[in-house]
Amino acid sequence: MSLLLAATMLFSAAVSEKGAAKDITEIKVMVYERGNEYPGGDSTVNNRLTRWINSNLEPDGVRVTFVPIVRSGADNTVNSMLAAGNAPDVIMTYDKERVATYGSQGGLIDLAPYVNRLDPEWLGKAETALLQTQFEGKQYALPRIFEIYGRSHNQYIRKDIVEAMGMKMPTTRDELITVLYAAKKAYPDMIPYAFGGKITDGKYTNFILSYTSRADERINYQYEPTFTNVLKPGGKEGLRQLNRFVLDGIIPRDFAVDVDETRYNQSLASGKVVFLLNSDGDEALHAYSTIPGYQMWPVDTLEDADGNHLIPSAQPVSNYAYVPKASEKKIDAIMKYFSWISKRENALNLEYFIFGEGSTINEKGIPVLKSKDELKAMGFASGGDLDMLTRTPFFGKENFLENRKGEFPHVPMEYFEAEFDIRYDKNRFYDAYLIGAALPSDQYVPLLQTLIVEMVFKVMNAPEGKFEEVYSEQYKKLLDNKLQQVLDERGAYYDKFVK
Repeated sequence: MSLLLAATMLFSAAVSEKGAAKDITEIKVMVYERGNEYPGGDSTVNNRLTRWINSNLEPDGVRVTFVPIVRSGADNTVNSMLAAGNAPDVIMTYDKERVATYGSQGGLIDLAPYVNRLDPEWLGKAETALLQTQFEGKQYALPRIFEIYGRSHNQYIRKDIVEAMGMKMPTTRDELITVLYAAKKAYPDMIPYAFGGKITDGKYTNFILSYTSRADERINYQYEPTFTNVLKPGGKEGLRQLNRFVLDGIIPRDFAVDVDETRYNQSLASGKVVFLLNSDGDEALHAYSTIPGYQMWPVDTLEDADGNHLIPSAQPVSNYAYVPKASEKKIDAIMKYFSWISKRENALNLEYFIFGEGSTINEKGIPVLKSKDELKAMGFASGGDLDMLTRTPFFGKENFLENRKGEFPHVPMEYFEAEFDIRYDKNRFYDAYLIGAALPSDQYVPLLQTLIVEMVFKVMNAPEGKFEEVYSEQYKKLLDNKLQQVLDERGAYYDKFVK
């Protein structure tokens, strides 16, 4: 490994010796705009990492112009751009059904003839993932593979608050609910369950799913591929409890108007949150350095209807990079970009903010990140979305802990040990079932995903005594937008190809 990393550190220098290419093809590559702050006038699309990418690609005749797409509602934005003929040449999505629909309608390039141009090491790791992004033998997208992946949307709770109330850390949903109501009474100026109004599923999905079962495989095939998972039998009772949380002030009554999550983030930064259900909890770790005794801690409280502490994984494949048919004339330059990004040494440089700059190599030949504050001061905010084909390169638990501690030196190591044990224990998560074909009803799924989030928010805000009325009204809206056709076709796929 140390030889690989040493070669990586020399990579940029070797490329620079090639000299500038005479003919440059410009390609436009989408990148999610997530609101990260960049100092010195830099931005999501023009920063140290994007400039580093181009310094390596331009000698081979490719220049990348990055196109920012706001993460919330990104697929709908891209859909409008495709219709207008001004979409990027390379697009990333979390939505497999969108890829299937575009591809089956002839809107995407079949990348199968070009896959052999990708790095052999990456191809070896991606063999199964590539099959998951094929539809009727067509390679309409390239997968972003995770070297290590774990649970999706984890739980965190203020350990110091729980202990100050004389209670034990919750290990079940009922215990969690008891703690939240106790905190509401003991700390009326705090938010028991943090929530924001951004149209995304992260803050509610796993809570609702804890009321559902995975015993029926056919039902799993019908509901699990997308946001439809919260509509599984039993999920309605989870949504009923979330409505009760809002009515009782456990979740802020006006959470839905916080569409950019400004208040949500301010509450986390000021230590005013007791419980958090979200991606990685990092947004709450900064308060360790400003609030005496503060301890936001990873927990696992949500057993499902089967009695298992299982939640969906972040998926071995959760992103898909595709190329519109309109960009076919640029396919050679696009594949040079994909080939370059598929090389592990380049992926490592993006993940670790360029060796020798945002990270160092320890005596074991393993990269170690500088702290979050140091990286921010250097102009590094996030490289994850730029690394389109590889994520979370893994060098073992020890390296994971060392890097996490390096990012947040003020947080106790015990936190990161608990985080690792919960997030990456394979006995604590499952991979959702996926449909290995392009179904006619896939075209309705993108809109349904947005409507489902809107439904959840509206039902959560149902007035006292109006839950059933609002739920029925919102569910009918899903049925009017082809929900039943989606479920029926997925069920038919299971009956024909899986059962």
